[in-house]
Amino acid sequence: MHVVRAKFDGEKVIVPAEVRGMPPGEVIVVFEDAGARDHERLAWARLQESALADTWTNAEDAIYDAL
Repeated sequence: MHVVRAKFDGEKVIVPAEVRGMPPGEVIVVFEDAGARDHERLAWARLQESALADTWTNAEDAIYDAL
C-alpha cells in the first residue's frame, strides 16, 4: 500500500512520477477542501493524513505492496 499526494485536474487524479507504472487497482481518494476557512477542520485532516500514512506504510504491511 502506498500513500502519496496527488493533484486533481477536475476530471482525473494526477499521481506523482514515483507511482506511475504501478499495476492497475483500486485506490482511495480523499479530497482536501483547499478553500476551507475552518482551521481546526484542516488541522484534523492533516493529523488524519499522517495517521493513515503511518498505518499503511510500515514493514509489517510491506508484503501487500507486491500484490
